[in-house]
This record gives sequence, C-alpha cells and structure tokens, in this order.
Amino acid sequence: NGTMADYLVPMSGEMPDIVVGHMSYGTMLYLRNLYDCPFVGYFELLPPPFWSKDLALRPEFPPTEESRVSNATYHTFTYLHLHACDAGYTPTRFQLNTAPAELRYKLRVIFDGIDCNVFQRRPIPRPFEFHGRTIGSGTRVLTYVSRGLESARGFDIFMKVAKRVTETLGDVLVLIAGDDRTNYGHEKPHIGKQTFKEFVLSQDKYDLDKIHFLGRIPLKDLSTLYSLSDLHVYLTTPWVLSWSMMQAMANGCVVLGSATAPVEEVIRHEQNGLLAGFYDVDGLAKLAIDVLRDPPRYRNLGEAARQTILDGYEKERC
Repeated sequence: NGTMADYLVPMSGEMPDIVVGHMSYGTMLYLRNLYDCPFVGYFELLPPPFWSKDLALRPEFPPTEESRVSNATYHTFTYLHLHACDAGYTPTRFQLNTAPAELRYKLRVIFDGIDCNVFQRRPIPRPFEFHGRTIGSGTRVLTYVSRGLESARGFDIFMKVAKRVTETLGDVLVLIAGDDRTNYGHEKPHIGKQTFKEFVLSQDKYDLDKIHFLGRIPLKDLSTLYSLSDLHVYLTTPWVLSWSMMQAMANGCVVLGSATAPVEEVIRHEQNGLLAGFYDVDGLAKLAIDVLRDPPRYRNLGEAARQTILDGYEKERC
C-alpha cells in the first residue's frame, strides 16, 4: 500500500551513515536509489557459470533446469551488486577467488569469527549421558555436524566411513548433529519424496545401535558434543566453509576434513588436522580408524587446531 521509500526513509528525513547487506538477492540495488551513503556488501560466493557442468556440486546429482535458471538470476544480482557497492567483505580466500577478477579489489577477507570462550574443550568424565546415550569410559566418539544432512556436505560419504569404523572397532559411538534437510545440494529431484538421510540409509545396512542421530541441538550441547569427540569429520564440496568445522577446531577437536579448497585453506594435513579426498572412503576410513584406535596419540592435532582459530579466526580478532 505504499512505496519502498515510505517504509525505508524515516519521517524525520534522517538518512543512514552506511548500509551493509547481502550482495546476491537484489535488495541493496533498490536501497541505493534511496540512500546517498557508502554501501558495503557481504559477498557470499559466485557459483560456477550456470550453463556449465561445474554448477553441479556433486556430479551424481546434477542441477535441474530450474536450478540453472535460478543461478542465472543469482549471478546477475551478484555482478550488479559488486558494481553498485563501494566495498565488500567475504569470509575466506576461497570465496574471494570466486569473485570476478576485475572486481576483487573491492573485497576484503574477514571471517565471521568464532567465540572461543563458548567453543573450548572441557574435560567430561565418563561414563556420561548425552541425548539418551551412555558414553562409557572406554567408548570412542566419532562426530559429524552439519546444518543439513546433505550431499554438498558429504553426508553419504561420512556414513560409508562410519560404517567401516563401526564394523572395525568395538566400543565406538557415532554422534550426528543436524537437520534432516537439504540446503545447498541438487539431490532432491533425483531421490523422490524421501529426504537425503532416508535415501542414504536405504542404500546400505548400518548399525544404528552405534550411530545416533541427534537432530538440531542447542549451542551449549554442541560445545559439549565437540568436547566428547575423539574425532570430528567435516566434509564439503568446494562451497562456503561451515562454521561447524571452525567451531570444532576451536573446541580442540581432532578434525578429519575433505581435501577441498575451503578446508585446505584452514587445515594443514598432520599439522593441525587430517585430510583425505572427498570421495576417498578408503583413505578417510583408514585415518578415522587410526585415530579412534589411539585418540591420545593425536591430541596434539586438536591443540594445534584450537591455536589456528585463536591466531586467525577468533571473534574479537575478526
């Protein structure tokens, strides 16, 4: 019932000193017509060209025509925002390198920041009860955290690794936190009405006495989960790096990550974590089993992981 100006220009006529917003959905292009002040844009990522095969985060689950059209719009708005904004920021060098080379000069790499007071390792005597499961004094804990249990974050790859681990080791518990949904990948048109979790579980037999799905858990429980972890696995296709990996590192977890660009920006193999190929189930499983057979032997990697976050990614520093 009114124009944008009616809602966004105060009655007093006062104007903002600066506008900060997301670069990719069009909003700031309209605001630029209203406000004569500097505009700072958050640059999330520019996906591969929407007409190319590289747009598929996973070749097994190629994007539909509808997804390609949507990405065409995303590309268009992002390019226009990069021209319209006076400056911008992005969390990682990987994301910076997806920006058009001629416009990268406008962007600075500034990570969001991890609260290392919230995410720090706390001694938890065992046995310990956690979300309905008793963790015994000799139990080794393998953890996985993702906002969505989806292909882009390698949930299916992790489950193959977890299966190897539970079949090889005796007293091990796998704890998985995250919603049963897809946020980024293109798998849904390929798997019918089922969720990706349901699809993955239908593909093989898993020992669900040893693998426990927690769903979404509160922040304080997430920090506890990381403190219980003897090994945390983080997998991703080349995409935006998850806060969960950085939180796990801040919490002193030994992290086994996929050797993909955003992960390799932070984790150095056998220095502050471990790396193996995203699709290398054999390699990932071998490293996981090695760590879980003798967790104290690898604790130095967890300590180095926390120091990495304190040195370059801690909230106050960022």
